[in-house]
Amino acid sequence: MRIYADRLSQQNVANYGCYLVAGEEPLIKLESIDSIRQQLKQQGLAEERIKFTFDAEFQWPDVFDAMSELSLFSQYRLIELQLDRVPDKAIQNQLDELLPLINPETRFLLSLPKLTKANEKQNWYKFFDQQGLVVLIYPPEGGQLHAWVRQRLGQHQLPASNDLISLLLHYYEGNLLALNQAISTISLRWGQQLPTLKEIEAGLSHANHFSSFQLVDALLGGDFQRSLLIIKQLQLEGEEPTLINWGLDKEFKLLQLLQEQPTSHHSSLFKQHGVWNKRQGLVSSAAKRYSPQQVNAARMQVAEIDKAIKQFAGDHAWHQLERLVFELASPAVKHA
Repeated sequence: MRIYADRLSQQNVANYGCYLVAGEEPLIKLESIDSIRQQLKQQGLAEERIKFTFDAEFQWPDVFDAMSELSLFSQYRLIELQLDRVPDKAIQNQLDELLPLINPETRFLLSLPKLTKANEKQNWYKFFDQQGLVVLIYPPEGGQLHAWVRQRLGQHQLPASNDLISLLLHYYEGNLLALNQAISTISLRWGQQLPTLKEIEAGLSHANHFSSFQLVDALLGGDFQRSLLIIKQLQLEGEEPTLINWGLDKEFKLLQLLQEQPTSHHSSLFKQHGVWNKRQGLVSSAAKRYSPQQVNAARMQVAEIDKAIKQFAGDHAWHQLERLVFELASPAVKHA
C-alpha cells in the first residue's frame, strides 16, 4: 500500500510486515520512521531493533543473518536498512532475495533518499507495494506548509498568528529541521506570552535553506520576492551557479517547445521531458505568462551567465542571475 507521510498516523502499521520510507526531507522522514517504530513497540512487535547503514563496513550477509536467525532475547524484531542511494542492480538483486525471508516475528524497514519511476517497475518495490507499506516523503509547500507551521505552533500551545507564521517562513522556509527547532526555541524561551515580532525575529538565527529547483519554480510562478530571496540565500550559502543556470536553461528550452506546439501535444512533451503531474500546471502557466520574445531573451541571458561561469567571473554570474529574476518576475515587468 502506498501513502503520503501525512496519512501515516491513520494506518495500523502492525498490519504490514515491511515498510519502505522514501524521500529527502529529513525531519518528516525521521518522524515517519520513528512513528513506525513507536507503533510497533507499543503493540509489542518490536522488542528488538537492529539497524544497518549502507556505509563502508556494510555487509549484506549480516542483514540476511539478522533476518534468518532467531533471537534469544525477544520474539519480535524490527530490522532497519538505511540506503544513501537509489538501488542499483546489485542492491535490487539483494533485496529480491531478502524480502521473501520476512516472517511473522520479523519486520523490515527500508529507507531511501527517493524513488524513481524505474524503481516502481522492479520486483523489490512491487513486494513493498503489494505486501507492505510504502510511505512517500515530500516537503509541504504553499498552503500545506502554512498548515504544517500552524499545527506545530499548536502542539506547543503557541498563538498561530499569520504574522508569526510569515516571519518563520521568511527565515526558515526550505529547512523544516531549522523551522521546527525555531518553534521549539520560541516555546522554551517565551512560553505562551510572546513578545513583539521584532523581538522574536532578533532572537532567532536565520537558517533558510533553498535549492536551485525551488528557484526555478518560483521564477516560473512569477513570484518576484520569493525568487529574489532564494537567489540571495543560495549565493550566501556558496551554491555553485552552474547548477542553477543549467536548471533555468532546461526549463526555458521546454517553455519554447510548449509555445511552439499546440496544447494537444503538451502532454507528450511533459512525458518526454520528465515533468511530473504536480509541476505541469506551473510550467503550462509560465508558457502562457511569458511571451516567446521574453523566453528567447532569457535563454540568451542564460548563455551569457554560462560564459561568465566558464570565465570564472562568479560575481558577474550572480549579478546576471539577479538581473534575470528582475526581468522575468519583477512586478514592473509586463507579461504577455
